[in-house]
This record gives sequence, structure tokens and C-alpha cells, in this order.
Amino acid sequence: MLANSEKSIADSLEVNKRLLPHMPFLLQDLWVLGSSADQIIEVVGSLKSLSPLKKILDIGCGKGAVSIQLVARYGFQAVGIDAMSPFLEEAEKKGSERNVSHLCQFINQDIREYVSNDHDYDLVILAALGGIFGSFQNTIAKMRTQVHSGGFMIIDDGYLKKGNHLNRKSYGHYKNYDNTIWELTFFGDRIINQVDTSEVSKNINREYLDLIKRRGEELISKHRELKKDINDYIRLQEEECDVLENDIEGALWVIRKR
Repeated sequence: MLANSEKSIADSLEVNKRLLPHMPFLLQDLWVLGSSADQIIEVVGSLKSLSPLKKILDIGCGKGAVSIQLVARYGFQAVGIDAMSPFLEEAEKKGSERNVSHLCQFINQDIREYVSNDHDYDLVILAALGGIFGSFQNTIAKMRTQVHSGGFMIIDDGYLKKGNHLNRKSYGHYKNYDNTIWELTFFGDRIINQVDTSEVSKNINREYLDLIKRRGEELISKHRELKKDINDYIRLQEEECDVLENDIEGALWVIRKR
């Protein structure tokens, strides 16, 4: 793990630094870390008729669930960026198991550092990372530097069901639907597909929460000193499930750069 990325990783996972080294254990039963992987894979398949796709970028790839499955199904070349080295080790293992290692490259780097340089991908994916780049307008500004003109951007996130602000840490980028669409298309790019992910995400989140709780109990039995940190983390995950179900309409957007 990169030392200068610890705070951003801890913030994105909603944990303190004491618990951060134990996150691979808590999340060991999860390959897909919060994103709607099946829906992403499906919509990417529909893009092949619009433009040839050869090389894709998975920002915050985690354990590589999205990029590896895309490579295995469609034969793309994929680059995944993440600052959590244990997750990348798992991604490399999964890629090897599926005989696609030669088509996958996983880079241990802070995603904000990586996107500070322009790239020329056919498709860039940002799945379930929330407001890591700030507002949706700022997010699109970063993502469009990673694809060529006519390239595609996929964001797996959502918008507020009501109101235009949510007073919760890491949720400040959420707006109502109209303002979200305005920000996503601020630079003149075109939304070519929108998929509702709410029901799928609800089921996935509850299933994952149960798995994390069981691993949390196991970890507490080995490290009593972490009991409060683990229980705090699980409580935050429970709250997040409630917020995502009650306040956020899950959506996956496919956007084509003008």
C-alpha cells in the first residue's frame, strides 16, 4: 500500500487507519467491491457495435472483478489502478485463474496521481467510488482526460431521490437528477445509456454486509483491541445501506466524449 494514499483509502472505505491493514481480511469474501459488475459488463457489450474497443481503464479497480470479467468475455486489454496492494494481489490471482493475465495490467498507484496525466483509452470505468474527485462535473473533467475523442466513460453511482444535498461524509457530490445530468454533460459529452441499479445494489449491499459482519466477529475474536473500530465500521456500513436504499437512486451512466 502506498503510504501517501492511506488517508484517501481509509476515507473511501470509511475506516480509520488502525483498521486499514485488516480490510483485506474483512472483505475477503467479496470480489466485487460495491459496483454493479454484471450491469457494467452488459452495457460494455452494447458499445462494441458503436466503436471498436481495445483498451480499457478501470479506475479504483479493487480486486479486478469488472476489468477481469470484461477481458475474459470480450478480449480487451485492461489496466486497473488501485492504491490497495492486497486487492491488486487478489486481482492478479483472479486474472491468472481465468487465463487472462497477459491482457491485464494492475498498477499500484493513487488514482488521483494516475489521472493527473492524459491517456488515450477507448473506455474508462469509475465504479462505486463516490465523490473521490469531488462533484460529478469534476469527475467528468478527470475522466475525459483518460479517453480519446469519441471514447466512452462509465460511471456507476447515483443521484438524490429528493432534495439537492445530503449531509453525510463522502456524499457531498450527490445532487438531484436534473443537476446531476447537467454536471455529467457540462463539457458537451453525450449520455448514450442510463441503467437503474437500485434494486441490484440493494440486494448486493445487504448480502455483502452479512459477509462483513461474520468476518468482523471472527476478527474481534483474534484482536479484541479492534472491537470498537470493527463495530464502528460495521455500523457505518449499515447506515450506508440505509442511505443508499432510502436517499439515493442508483444509476449507471454511459457517456461518450464529444
